[in-house]
Amino acid sequence: MDVPDTLIADIKFDEDHLYITWDDNHSSVYEADFLMKFDYKTWIEKRKHKPKLWRGEEIAEKIARVQFKEFLNSTDKARTAFQSLLDYGVAIVEDVEPTLAATEKVCNALGGVQHTMFGGMWLVHNKFDHADTAYTTISLAAHTDNTYFTEAAGLQIFQCLEHINVNGGDTILVDGFYGAQRLKEDFPEDYKFLTTFELDAEYREEGHHHRYSAPVITLDKMEEVKQIRFNVYDRTPMAFSSREECKAYYRSLKNLSKYYEDENNRWQLKLKPGTVIAIDNFRVLHGRKSFTGNRVLCGSYISRTDWLDKARTLGLIE
Repeated sequence: MDVPDTLIADIKFDEDHLYITWDDNHSSVYEADFLMKFDYKTWIEKRKHKPKLWRGEEIAEKIARVQFKEFLNSTDKARTAFQSLLDYGVAIVEDVEPTLAATEKVCNALGGVQHTMFGGMWLVHNKFDHADTAYTTISLAAHTDNTYFTEAAGLQIFQCLEHINVNGGDTILVDGFYGAQRLKEDFPEDYKFLTTFELDAEYREEGHHHRYSAPVITLDKMEEVKQIRFNVYDRTPMAFSSREECKAYYRSLKNLSKYYEDENNRWQLKLKPGTVIAIDNFRVLHGRKSFTGNRVLCGSYISRTDWLDKARTLGLIE
């Protein structure tokens, strides 16, 4: 059954209101301030948060560092941590007991543990429990996790539980949004390619086979960067539609990698027991130096849906 269109019979307005009479004689009154909220550009800008780009060691003095008990019990301290994640993609909680249970309390306060094939809360050591380079002592290039998931984890959480006779192993963080911005300025053709070309990523181990294709740089409706999917370990062999596409693929990845590998763009820090670091996995790349000795990390993932839910309930975003 077709529903007839409803038409406007008459329209009037003053400085504060819009008055509409419909063709069925029904009348509506809209306040101008209310309608202004739905100007599309204003509406989008109000709903989204503008990240603050950073490079290198400067971030160490900008991110939030909150105490464990205060983070769990103070709304203001929780806001401070979440604001840091929104602004810079990194926040630190200090004076945490170096146990899986205490780290899980931080994870729950950040939005709740996300379960994957690695488990809920997990340990990272060199016993090679999974088909993943994280479970070795070799250096890891800066990357984002879960590029093979339909939706990558929102936050990556780490705490060092054991740090005995360790040489090396420093954590490396890089602002992926900053690298994307530099690529856009210096190599606009490569930037366009990485925002449109869908790159395959894959994870295999017994009982699991994850695979997903998406651009390395995902844009929102306003053509601003929403997510970085960058992981040299997860890429799969690919076929290309042309020689030109193949050349563009390798060239654009090489040019983006230059910003992520530049020492001036990296923050290098040593994770020690008692400190939990939260990293926005949609934005900040993480890696590590190779190491010797006994180094055990624990951590977890938190979905983007869940940590942004917390940020909204704290009144930080809409």
